[in-house]
Amino acid sequence: MNAPLVEERAHALFSPSSAYTWVMCKASTAAQLGQPDDSSEFADDGTASHELAKWCLDAGQDAAAYMGRIIKVGEREFEVDEERAEYVQMYLDGIRERIEAYKLTGATVEMFVEQRLSIEHITGEKGAKGTSDCVLIAVWPDARAEICVIDLKYGRGVEVSAVENYQGMIYAEAARNEHADFYDFTNVRIVIHQPRVSEKPSEWEIAPAALQEWIATVAKPAAEQGMLYVESVDFVPLSMGDFVPGEKQCRFCKAKAACPALAKHVEDTIGADFEDIADLTKDGAALVVDLLTNDEMGTIYESLDLIDSWAKAVRGRIEYELLNGNAVPGVKLVQGRRGARQWSSTEEAEALLKSMRLKQEQMYNFKLISPTQADKLLAKESPRRWKKVEALITQRDGSPSVAPESDKRPALVIAPPADDFEVVTEDEGGDLC
Repeated sequence: MNAPLVEERAHALFSPSSAYTWVMCKASTAAQLGQPDDSSEFADDGTASHELAKWCLDAGQDAAAYMGRIIKVGEREFEVDEERAEYVQMYLDGIRERIEAYKLTGATVEMFVEQRLSIEHITGEKGAKGTSDCVLIAVWPDARAEICVIDLKYGRGVEVSAVENYQGMIYAEAARNEHADFYDFTNVRIVIHQPRVSEKPSEWEIAPAALQEWIATVAKPAAEQGMLYVESVDFVPLSMGDFVPGEKQCRFCKAKAACPALAKHVEDTIGADFEDIADLTKDGAALVVDLLTNDEMGTIYESLDLIDSWAKAVRGRIEYELLNGNAVPGVKLVQGRRGARQWSSTEEAEALLKSMRLKQEQMYNFKLISPTQADKLLAKESPRRWKKVEALITQRDGSPSVAPESDKRPALVIAPPADDFEVVTEDEGGDLC
C-alpha cells in the first residue's frame, strides 16, 4: 500500500506560526521573499506526527492503531513507530481528558480538527488562512461559552509556553471570529502540548476583549507595517535599521542565513571581528588572557541558541547554493558516507534464504512487544492483567540538560566532585605505605 501523502497547503505571508518573526521584526517578511523554502527533516517529522494525530482524532482511535504505517511528507517518509505513537498518544489523551472534564461540569463540547481559519481580518492579506490543530468549544446551560485552541508541537528543543503566545493568540482570535455568530464566548484558553519536552501541557487563559485588544494594538499594526515593506521592497531596498534581530523572531526566519543585521548582532554578541582575528601577542610576548568566569558564561548562554540557529542557517544556505551549482569560495561538496546495507527486494531475499534451508531463528529476529503495545492490548480489556504487566515496566530518568533559569523544571542539585570524597589525614593513610 502506498504511503499517504500529507496535503500541502498554501502558506500565508503573515502566518500564525511565524507570528513572532513578523510581529517583532517588521521587515522580515519582505526579506524572506525569494529565499529558499526547503522544509527541514525536523519540520517534516512534526508534520507527520500532526497527520497521525488528525487520523486518530477523526477516527476516534489511539495512535498505536497505526503502528507501522508510513506517512509521506514531501519527498520524505516517516514511520509510525513506538516513539511517535507514544508521544502523539499523550496529545490525544490530553484532548480527550479535557473534553471529559468539560462534560463533567455540564458543558456540551464540539471539536474541530485541522480547521482552516481565516486570518485576513488580522493581517490584511487577502484570502490568508491558517490551520489550527484542534479547537474545542464548550457551552454551558447558562450560555457561557469557552473556546479552547490546542496546539501540538512535536519538537524536543526549546519548551514553548502558552502564556502570551503570539501564534496561539492569533489562532484563538481566528477561531473566535469563525464561530462568533453562534456563540458568545466568555473565555479563551490556549493550550500547547509538547510531549517530547514535558508531560504536562502549557495553558493560558485570556478574556476575549483583552485578546481583541492585543490583535488591534500589536498584531494588526505589525502586519500592516510588514505589508508596506513587502509592497515597497522592489523600490526601496531594506536597510540595516529595518531589522530587529533576536532569538524568537529569527528562529524560523528563512532569511536569517543572509540577514546582515543578524550577522552583525552575532558579531557584537560574541565580541569578535569576522575580518580580523585579535592579536593575542604584544612585543613578541603572549598576553595574559583571563578565562571566562561563570557569570560571563551565563551571560553568553542567553544568546547561544540564536548564534547556533544562525550558524546552522548559514551552513544550510551554503549547502543549498552548492547543490544548485553556485560556487561558494572556500567550501565544496563531497560524497558522504555510504548508507547501511539493505535488501533491494525483501521478498526475493526471503525466498532465496528459505531455498538455502536456513532455520527460522537464523532468518528472522523476534522481538517482544513494547510496553506501549502491551498497554494497547491489555489496559482497557483486562485491567487486572495489565496491572501485573505494569509492575514490570520501568522508565529511566531523563539525562541532565542545561536550561535557562526561566525553565519551570526544578534545578538539579549536583555536588562538586571534591564533595564526593572524604579527606584522609596523614595518620589515617599511614598504613598504606
